[in-house]
Amino acid sequence: MSRKFLAALAFSSFLTVSALPCQATVVIDPALGWSGEFAWFDGIGPIGFITTPNEDEWWSSDWSISTSSDCVMPLVTAFDEYAVGDEFAFYFDGLLTGWTSTFHDGSGYFHGVFDDLALTAGTHTFTFFVTANAPGLTEGSAKADFSAVAPAAVPEPSTLLLLGAGFGALGLFRSMHRS
Repeated sequence: MSRKFLAALAFSSFLTVSALPCQATVVIDPALGWSGEFAWFDGIGPIGFITTPNEDEWWSSDWSISTSSDCVMPLVTAFDEYAVGDEFAFYFDGLLTGWTSTFHDGSGYFHGVFDDLALTAGTHTFTFFVTANAPGLTEGSAKADFSAVAPAAVPEPSTLLLLGAGFGALGLFRSMHRS
């Protein structure tokens, strides 16, 4: 009797878990960006899941964005406002990417900020790792914001012409003083 019960329990657990909405990554719209929450259950390490902005679905633990040309994401932030002591690291395309700045606000909550993230044309992934937990906790949640992307700055032709003229003058000056 107990084998049948365990088999029924395992099957119902499988159905329950497989019914949860899930996606390989949360897709960031380049024109709109993304704002929402992420959470974890296992202490220090990768985050566990991301929720949609209306918090009715649970998703995977990373974000992705696809762009057709080189561009810049002006702002990426991760910030806690639930339990003082939680901190996060930023990973871009699987590599640890240091924050441009970090600070603890007046209430002691961590904020990580990355300014002007350069994106090449193609698909990129982002995630956060928990690097510190609030005292006595191994789980928590925090918020993240990814801004909409902007076109990458392209030097104006006149700037390139001026730069080329400067190098040419420097070369001419140097060759005149060798003799």
